[in-house]
Amino acid sequence: MKIITLTLNPAFDVHCMMNRLELYKENYGTQLTRQAAGKGINLSRALVSYGVENTAITVVGTENGEEFLKDLEEAGISYLSVEAQGRIRENLTVHSPDTPETRISFEGFQTDDGILHQMKNLMPCDADTIVTFTGRIPMGISKQGVISFLKEIKETGAKLVIDCNSFTMDELLSLQPMMIKPNQQEISQLVGKELEPEQAFELAKQICEKGIDHVLISFGGKGMVYSGIWGQYRILVPEEEIVSTVGAGDSTVAGFLAGLVSEFPPCDVLRLSAAFGSAACLTPGTNPPVKTEIDNMFTKIRCNY
Repeated sequence: MKIITLTLNPAFDVHCMMNRLELYKENYGTQLTRQAAGKGINLSRALVSYGVENTAITVVGTENGEEFLKDLEEAGISYLSVEAQGRIRENLTVHSPDTPETRISFEGFQTDDGILHQMKNLMPCDADTIVTFTGRIPMGISKQGVISFLKEIKETGAKLVIDCNSFTMDELLSLQPMMIKPNQQEISQLVGKELEPEQAFELAKQICEKGIDHVLISFGGKGMVYSGIWGQYRILVPEEEIVSTVGAGDSTVAGFLAGLVSEFPPCDVLRLSAAFGSAACLTPGTNPPVKTEIDNMFTKIRCNY
C-alpha cells in the first residue's frame, strides 16, 4: 500500500525556546529552530521516523522553496513539488516553562485552483494508494475546487484520509473518505456543541453508518474514541509531561496509517496511532516522534472494546 501526503499550505515552523516569558518586557531566547512543516509534511516526518515509506506532494513558494525542499531531503522525506509565486508562510511558536505555548502565524503565498491540476498530474494513484489531505485550505484556492480535486483522486480507486477543519460534515460525507480524525474542538464545531469522549461514541457511530469506514476523534490527554468497521473502541493514554503539542494530531494520523499498512490487528492500529500522538508530545518543536518513545508508549496504552 502506497501512502501519499498532500500539503497545500506548507510552512516554516520557527520555535523559540525561553526560560521565562514576560509580557511588555524585552525577553531573551535560549534556542531557535526552523523546520519545513505543514500538516502533510509533519505526517510524512512521523512516518519516516518509524520507517514507513511515503511520498510528500507539496506546494512551495518561489522565494524560499529551495530552503524548504532542502530540509525535506535532509529529513529523508521523498517528495514531489509544484511552485507558487511568493513565499512559504512562517509559524512562530514561543515556548517557556511557566506559560502555555504562544503561536503567531503569518500568511504566505496566494495561489489558485490551477495548482490542484498540477498536483493531480504528479500523483500516481490507484486502488493500492492512500492519500492524506490535512490542514486548512490556503487563500486563493476554492473549497469547491478542493472537493472536486479530492473526488477525482477517489475515482482512481485511491483511499482518502482527511484531517481538515475547512469542511462541513455534509461536505465530508460527500467525499466518503476512508478515515477522518477530528479533535475535540473540531468535532464540537462540526455538530455545534461541546462533546466529551462518552458523548462522541454515538456521533462517531452515526458518521460511520453514513459511509466513512474509520472515525477517530482525539481528546488530548483524555485519549481517543474510535467508531468504524472494526466496532467501537475507547483508547486511553498515560499522563506524560508535555514538551510540545505541535504535530501531535498529524502524528496520530501517521500512527494509524503505519499500523494499517503493517496489517496490525484493529486494536493495535489504534494503540499505535495513540502512541505516535503521545510520543510526538515528548519532542520539541516540529520534530517527529522518536521510534523508541513510540514503542515504549505503545506498551502503556489501553484499548477497550
